[in-house]
Amino acid sequence: MKKTILVPTDFSIESLHVVKSLLSRAHEEELFNIILLSGVHLSDSITELLFFSRTSLIQSMSNRHFDEACMVIKNKFSSQINSMCKDIFTGATQSAFNNYVEANKIDKAYISTNYKLQMPSKKSFDILPYIKKSALLIDQVDWKVETRVTERGKLSAIFANSISSN
Repeated sequence: MKKTILVPTDFSIESLHVVKSLLSRAHEEELFNIILLSGVHLSDSITELLFFSRTSLIQSMSNRHFDEACMVIKNKFSSQINSMCKDIFTGATQSAFNNYVEANKIDKAYISTNYKLQMPSKKSFDILPYIKKSALLIDQVDWKVETRVTERGKLSAIFANSISSN
């Protein structure tokens, strides 16, 4: 059975531990569409909105290490991932978020209990309050955070850290 899963992200490798946890615990016959979502306030400037590109904004917020980690996860769990995409939520109300969830047919959200999302840009905002107030089923994931790890080490650590769920 195919499920659409929402995972909040700050486009860091650490935020992908939630994806790893979900895929590690899932049955092999389960198939997932994974949406990695970050919140971004849009500008009020008509000129900026005129030239707004969702794809360009996502690319500017993401980085090479995050993209590599996504590829590692896609390769490792290829039989369980139908699709995995990065997206931004640009709404400013709970109703807008609920509409986003309904439009994307999201079944469940997975959030971390011990990792606080960083804001990748000045216009970013935390989407966790919207997720918690929505009607989505929420699964909280906990894992041991390593300190003083290089980006390359973070990439390899995505498959080494222990994970537990609540």
